[in-house]
Amino acid sequence: MLFERFRRKPAGGTPTPPPAHEPEERRWSTVRDGPDSDGMVTLSGKGWAGDLWRERPVRVPWRVDVGEFLGRRPLPYLWPDDAEYRAYVDADEDPGRLLRAGWIDAFLHHPDDRVVIQCLQIFAGDNAVNLTSIADILGHASAPQVKQEAAKAVWRAGDAGVHWVFNVLLSRGLIPSDYDALSVHEAIGHLRRACPAERMRTLESELGGSDEED
Repeated sequence: MLFERFRRKPAGGTPTPPPAHEPEERRWSTVRDGPDSDGMVTLSGKGWAGDLWRERPVRVPWRVDVGEFLGRRPLPYLWPDDAEYRAYVDADEDPGRLLRAGWIDAFLHHPDDRVVIQCLQIFAGDNAVNLTSIADILGHASAPQVKQEAAKAVWRAGDAGVHWVFNVLLSRGLIPSDYDALSVHEAIGHLRRACPAERMRTLESELGGSDEED
């Protein structure tokens, strides 16, 4: 289960500031895949789709109003040709919730930053799969504007969701995250700047290294 990835508190606590490096905005790639003839783009699914079902490619619209798409009833299957996946979704006690979480994760991996930002702006909740992807946006090379929206999205989660994101970023788990020290330092900076005044105690607790399970 995904929840088992992040449980071990790192010995070092909050990472120390790394040495100065080139500006953040110069370190993210602007190379993007474009749409196919049907106006769709295929996401590889590598490294994230396995948390939803299996690590398989996912076809998503290139241009999409994320809010309108997620408001559709019923939502489409992510892998409509996979009968086993369809049966898995249909057997869930809340198929709509499962599909929504899956499409949110897909849009968080969209190659067009405008789609990712739309998704981040409407995200709210404590879904661990989605929050792990948001932590990845903060911890890996992304446009600064995207990271800013990701940080805001984290603070719309409850304390358990915020704790989850800090566990991922700070490698407080059985499987260490692969973020470099500079990226983690920048991610914490984005989270500090986005933190609402009423959540400052939560921020201080996380940066103090608390890793107690509720």
